[in-house]
This record gives sequence, C-alpha cells and structure tokens, in this order.
Amino acid sequence: MKDSHAEKGAKNQALLREVNERIVQVAHDAAHPEFLCECADTNCVEMIELSIAEYESIRSSPVRFPVKLGHDYPEFERVVEEREHYVVVEKFGEAARVVAKLDPRSRTT
Repeated sequence: MKDSHAEKGAKNQALLREVNERIVQVAHDAAHPEFLCECADTNCVEMIELSIAEYESIRSSPVRFPVKLGHDYPEFERVVEEREHYVVVEKFGEAARVVAKLDPRSRTT
C-alpha cells in the first residue's frame, strides 16, 4: 500500500528532525545555529535560524515542527505559533501518529 501524502510528509519531517537533533549536539554553544526546515516537502533544503532554547521549546512536543513561512500543509498540520522567520506547526491525525512513533526522543532502544 502506498503511503498517503500525510504519512510521507510526516516521515520526511521525522528524518529532518533527526538531522536537527545532531545539529543541537554539535552547535551547543553557537549563538544562532541554523536548522533545516522541518516541513513535509521532500525537496525543501531551506534553513531556519533558531536558538537552542527555541528549538528545545518546539521539541518539547513530538508533534510540533519549525518550518519556514508558507511551508505548512493544512490538510495534516496546523500553525500553532508564528515568528518573524518561521512558524511552528502541529501535526494531527495519522501524521501525528507517525511522527510521534518516529520521534528520536521518545523511542526506546
């Protein structure tokens, strides 16, 4: 069975989140590190400048992601916070279940 657009986008966001987790590990002391846009577009390579504290605040929820303005997909996520250079989206439905399951901070080894 082929993945739905919501599920495919959620899997892409989970992968980008894994990369951004590595950025947090290596950029611990950077004043304004850049993170990959965690949108559902598999072709997006845009960056977002966030402080570690901003990123950690978003990551406190396994279903929230920082994305560039206009990179949200209303069919499976809603904008819950707007900032100058990015928005925070929150997944719902099947997409929320997929990203929660794939969240590296929630997984057990």
